[in-house]
Amino acid sequence: MRKTIISGLIACLALLSFATVSGPAGAQTGLTTPGKVTLVHGIPGANGFPVDITVSRSISSTSVFRGVTFGTVAGPLNLLPGTYSLAIRVAGSSPSSTPALAGTLKVAAGSNQSVVAHLTAAGAPTVSIFNNDVSATGAGNARVTVRHLAQAPAVDVIVNGSTKLIAGLANPGEATAVVPANTYNVRVTDAATNTVTAFQGNLGLAANATTIVYAVGSLGGGSFTPLVQVLPAS
Repeated sequence: MRKTIISGLIACLALLSFATVSGPAGAQTGLTTPGKVTLVHGIPGANGFPVDITVSRSISSTSVFRGVTFGTVAGPLNLLPGTYSLAIRVAGSSPSSTPALAGTLKVAAGSNQSVVAHLTAAGAPTVSIFNNDVSATGAGNARVTVRHLAQAPAVDVIVNGSTKLIAGLANPGEATAVVPANTYNVRVTDAATNTVTAFQGNLGLAANATTIVYAVGSLGGGSFTPLVQVLPAS
């Protein structure tokens, strides 16, 4: 079930250098302990629908990531605590133009969040922000979080052919389960009848880690795609 994830390394490095600050002698205080933020581009379109993403806290602390394409999962990135403005524009647009999507991100010290640009169930572009649970899972266990952010009806997640791990998950919802660490055969189907399979494949779940599956794209448009991110327990 794992799709190759485009890492957006240039964006990561730029944002890390912009946002990471240490206190005296390398110590970090509540004001300087960064939060971790993942950026996900889950809106399909021609040629990967490249966009420019602006993250800003003030005029002097603005970063712009250009040409980010559908399927990109960038991060986790470090951001100092504070309130940030998010703006997403079609790649190449004037930075003073009205954003196609905009939002506000509040970063707390030590927090872990994901910012996802995606389609609603009706197919409209939007942005959703999620908190990521990276707490310990217990010996030999793994956490899996599924986020339904695709233009598609509610879905069931069925593992190993018969076990319904998650039922009736609708956009823009999420569901989490803690299971024994292992590799599972996963099938995503429409919740109403379980007759339409949106995706099927194997998913490895690592011990003491959170595996996040972002279901993005459009089922009817043929771009329904699972993006996978693994976050170790903190």
